Amino acid sequence: MISRILPAFESFAFKFLDFDGRATRLEYWCVIPLVWLFIFLMLPGDASEVWGHLLRREVPPLNPFHYGSLGLFLFTFIPRLSLTVRRLHDAGRSGRWAKLPFTAVSLGLVLSVGLLTAIPMSDPSGLGPGLMVAGAVTASLSGSFWEALFNLAAIANALDWDAILAMLLGVAAQADPGGVLDQTGAIAKHDPVLAFQYLFHFTLIALGPFIALLLHLYFMLLPSERGGNTHGTSPVPPRTREARGGEGNAYAGYAYLAKRTEEEERKLQAARMAQARELYQRRVLGKPGS
Repeated sequence: MISRILPAFESFAFKFLDFDGRATRLEYWCVIPLVWLFIFLMLPGDASEVWGHLLRREVPPLNPFHYGSLGLFLFTFIPRLSLTVRRLHDAGRSGRWAKLPFTAVSLGLVLSVGLLTAIPMSDPSGLGPGLMVAGAVTASLSGSFWEALFNLAAIANALDWDAILAMLLGVAAQADPGGVLDQTGAIAKHDPVLAFQYLFHFTLIALGPFIALLLHLYFMLLPSERGGNTHGTSPVPPRTREARGGEGNAYAGYAYLAKRTEEEERKLQAARMAQARELYQRRVLGKPGS
């Protein structure tokens, strides 16, 4: 098994600019999950370091490779992208599908911004709108970008996030999913085309990130396309009669059923020798049979 895993990492390292080859499922799934695991393991420590600098009103290090998670993400970006493209080629798909993760992230950011602005504004207690106004005023009164970040970090550090999280969860639990359909129905009474566009865009933003990620996962799990294609020969050895170097025999499988043990072979050989000796004595030497 190790002999199959090590070449996957060698290919990932030395084919980082190869966007036209092929890569098997083993090559992809041995490397990519491990890279993301290291990124997420280092992310909390890097975020804590940046947060500590902001609370001390210090500008954090701006070199991205100072942080392990961000440095590993940037350092492996091109190799990960090329490996994804080669995996798509190996599955017989176009390399353009490699944009699916970027689509999921983009739609996810739009969805997150929408939720972060809509949920606090729908809080009946007024706490959500108050926090948003306080943050906006603090940012506008700050003299510079870093001064604004220092002030916002100080405010965020002084807040009771347990209470805020409970408030947001309570508002989300009281949300009416049918409100979108009601609003769509109201729009459809005046303009059916506009109602369809509204529902389509809402569905795309709400479900788009999950659909894109599931589709990307599906492509990465597809088996290798047998034989060669426009991107090269299959990394998986072909199981054909030509690969075995001869014509196939439909009855070859039955040979196993008639296979004898070593003891049976010895007895059969002895019986054949005795039969041959008896025939020689009777027909050549003229001795009567026993």
